[in-house]
Amino acid sequence: MNPISATLRSADLCALLGVSDQSLYRWMAHPYPPFHDFRRAPRGKMFAVPDTVARLRQRRKRGLHGSDLSEVVAFDAQVRAERARHGADDLWLGIDPEPRAEAFRAALTGEEGERARLVQKTVANTALDAGVPRVERLRQIVLIHPAAVRFILANEGDELPIGDAGWTAWIKAIDIVNIPTTEHKEAA
Repeated sequence: MNPISATLRSADLCALLGVSDQSLYRWMAHPYPPFHDFRRAPRGKMFAVPDTVARLRQRRKRGLHGSDLSEVVAFDAQVRAERARHGADDLWLGIDPEPRAEAFRAALTGEEGERARLVQKTVANTALDAGVPRVERLRQIVLIHPAAVRFILANEGDELPIGDAGWTAWIKAIDIVNIPTTEHKEAA
C-alpha cells in the first residue's frame, strides 16, 4: 500500500466512529489489513479507506455506512489534500493491489457497486483507446485509487479526471507506476 493513501490512524478511526480502541482492534486485527506504521507524526497504524471499508463491513455489526462512512471519506479527503499541498502523489497503489481491490469490490453495496462499474468501464474503454497493455489489471486495481474510492463511496467525482485527455493521461500514469512485479523481473 502507498503510505500516502494511508490516511486513517487507529485513533482517528476510533474518534470518527465513536468506538473504543479495543473494538477497532477486534475489527482490524488478525491479520491486519495493509497499513503503514509511521515513525514520525502522525504516529500509529495508518489504514487506507478501501481496506478499512472492506474490513469493517465484514467484521463490524453496523458495518460502515451512512454518516460514519461520510465522516471517514471526508477525513481521508482532507488529509490527502493537505499531503498534496506538500507534493505527495497517490498514483502508486502498493505491492499486489489486486487482492485489496477485490476485497474492496466485494464490500460495495447498491449504488456504490454501480459507480464502481462506471469507473471500471471508463478505465477499460480509455485504456483500450490509448493502447495500454494491461487493461484488465487496470480495470481491477483502479478501484482502490483514492479518487475512485471517493467517487464510489460518496459520489464525489471532483478528484477524477475530466475529459478524454484527462482520463487517458491518468490511466497511462497509473499503468506505468503500477507495473506488476513479475514484469519488472522479466525485464531485468
